[in-house]
Amino acid sequence: MTQEHTTAPHEEQPLIPTASAPTYSRRRFFLRSALAGAGLLALPALLAACGGDDDDDDDASGSPSGGGGAAATSGTGGAAGTTPAPEEAGEPKSGGTLVWGMGGDADALDPATTGAWAAWRQVCLMYDSLVRKDLSVSEGVPEMIPQLATEWETSEDGLTWTFGLREGVTFHDGTEFNAEAVQANYERMAVKDSPWFYNLSTHGRFAFQFAVDTEMPDPMTWAITHDQPVGEFLATLGDYYWFGVASPTQIEKVGNENMAANPCGTGPFTFVEREPGQRSVFKRNETYWGEKAYLDEIIVRPILEDQARIVALQTGEIDLMSDPPPDLIESLVGEGFNVSMGPASHVQYFLFHYRNEYGNNLKVRQAISHAIDREALARDLYRDTATPAYGLLVPGAPAFDPDWVPYPYDVEKAKALLAEAGYPDGFTATVCSVPTASGWPQAGATAQFMKDALSKIGINIELELTEWVTYLGVQWRERTDVLMRGTAFGMPTNFFLNTQESRYTSEKDAGSFDYTNREKPNTALDELLVAGRQELDQTKANEIYRQANAQMIVEDCAFLPLTHDKLPHMMKSSVKGFVHAVNVNYDLTKVWIDE
Repeated sequence: MTQEHTTAPHEEQPLIPTASAPTYSRRRFFLRSALAGAGLLALPALLAACGGDDDDDDDASGSPSGGGGAAATSGTGGAAGTTPAPEEAGEPKSGGTLVWGMGGDADALDPATTGAWAAWRQVCLMYDSLVRKDLSVSEGVPEMIPQLATEWETSEDGLTWTFGLREGVTFHDGTEFNAEAVQANYERMAVKDSPWFYNLSTHGRFAFQFAVDTEMPDPMTWAITHDQPVGEFLATLGDYYWFGVASPTQIEKVGNENMAANPCGTGPFTFVEREPGQRSVFKRNETYWGEKAYLDEIIVRPILEDQARIVALQTGEIDLMSDPPPDLIESLVGEGFNVSMGPASHVQYFLFHYRNEYGNNLKVRQAISHAIDREALARDLYRDTATPAYGLLVPGAPAFDPDWVPYPYDVEKAKALLAEAGYPDGFTATVCSVPTASGWPQAGATAQFMKDALSKIGINIELELTEWVTYLGVQWRERTDVLMRGTAFGMPTNFFLNTQESRYTSEKDAGSFDYTNREKPNTALDELLVAGRQELDQTKANEIYRQANAQMIVEDCAFLPLTHDKLPHMMKSSVKGFVHAVNVNYDLTKVWIDE
């Protein structure tokens, strides 16, 4: 069934004819329920299968060992160690309610549309994808593990993926999960002329942008064909651009626009209610296809003020706290609370505005890049709850290199570059960011740190801080007074860099900073990103993506990476089983309360 597809958040491409009937390689991956926690057989992390013999050497990640940063830690009394195994923490038991205080509020509890990590963490409680990153991994490069798909295979040309679906799964409304449900969700996200299509579902459109055909050979098999190989297709299904499968019956009942208020997936928790700005409530799914969660109930409370979250933890109003102020972690540990942190697929960075007089000057951008002491930022402001960042590749991505330092701190060099740029006496410019956000609690403080650092080379920064959800809707392109704006993002995939392909933005896009777009493409960058995306050999793909990272950060200096946050969480000593995944999302099915 060939359909008209929308191919990217900001672009529609002409339909490419469907590939000829696929032939399949002998490399086939059977991932039955017994392997649900073990990851892929003979498949490197994040590597799409390609043709070849079954006994090929698949240990070709090319990734630096450990992915950078420290391992997840927890503890009391100030001595941080590895997160205790369940047997060390006692025998897990069912029951109880976990109250989770987050530093940000959800925008929409719909996996196809959410733009906030506070929402994504809640959505993942209710929805499953076909596959998922292994959330039991606290360092290194996590593999893909099965969820609603139990097996899959790829054609020898790398274009067609065929998924065998999990039988006996029901949605929270009691209706059956099958290939038709997958197809409806796919069309909701990617097929413009389908009655299921929802124009706000940009996440799926990114994941499925190269699809040209789908098939349902039988009720429990779903196949998708692309017009080109996509090396990390599984990762696009199981990470931030996430294919959370919703009940088609529920979509028909409430309508696309009301799914955020009436979520219905197949996940380990079901939706009870939400009061925006106050709380969201979820209860254990007693008919879940996998291992049942220990907790009876999870209540998520958005508590935006740091001090209010701390008081809520200290008084017992919440059990788990996101985004603790780094300078208070030690004292909270001294009070008997545990802290968990570790490498996360996350980078905090600023983007230079190419329509701004100063942002459009390469030497200005280079001067600013040398003027920031990232080591001091991570050590002094973040109190070692972050590591310095020098590129957009993040921990957990196969190509991430923790030893790559292209712009070392050098104030004198920064001053010299600024003079070469034509501004020996500096200048004044506006920088925009947020005061705080879930996933970037120190955003405002980071902006102030940067302001102080740039004052040393003569650049006077006027800070403009806007609340996160409002910030997402700012019309940036016309803000030519803005030198930079900040954000925090990341996926434990190389494919994250492909969001910077010129094809995704145009001069009409209000949010574009005009670094590269369809009308004025950065062809050198595009060629690297396309080559990396299509490369099926992981080692070769890693090298290509490192070159693309260098193009953006060194040759073009279009971004100012600052830190990789370790995303610390504080919790009561009674909270057991929390694993700090190499992600920004966590598996709460293994969490239990020891009371």
